[in-house]
Amino acid sequence: MGKKICPICGFQDNENAAYCRECGAKMTESGGDAWSDYEQKGQYSGGQDNTSQASAGSGTGRQSTQYNNYQDYTANIPYRQSADDFGSNNGANGLQIAGLVCGILAICSCCCYGVPAVILGIAGIICAAMGNKTSKNGIGTGGLVCSIIGLILGVISTIYYAMAIGQMLQTGYFNEILDMM
Repeated sequence: MGKKICPICGFQDNENAAYCRECGAKMTESGGDAWSDYEQKGQYSGGQDNTSQASAGSGTGRQSTQYNNYQDYTANIPYRQSADDFGSNNGANGLQIAGLVCGILAICSCCCYGVPAVILGIAGIICAAMGNKTSKNGIGTGGLVCSIIGLILGVISTIYYAMAIGQMLQTGYFNEILDMM
């Protein structure tokens, strides 16, 4: 039955193991070359006599093999930026926020004869487009989408109210309402 050895920490496992149970590295077939490569790297120190500890009178003269194979794997972790390292180009700028606010107000004001929605929709599209030139993020995209929806709803609302008022003028119903006042 062949054993596999971890090239990183030296852990020996059965032949079915693909990855080390200790450190997670890919296991290699055990053989003279795998173990000697591991020893040549200077990573294995388990079970060797420690003459400095023995001469200092610190114990048995043998190191504890539990901690001898320690490897610092934090060097392999990629660099992560702290919150202070993020530049101003990653945040939303004022034009993008203004575009989002105008887009939301355009959607909300589409029932006011549609004219404010058309004006706010156009203003929101302009602000969001200019803000997206500087930096692209979700707020600028959201402002652009809301402004386009508000503009479309404003145009539909303006057409609806214009047709309704035109119909009222044609039938004379608008004159009757004015006479009642």
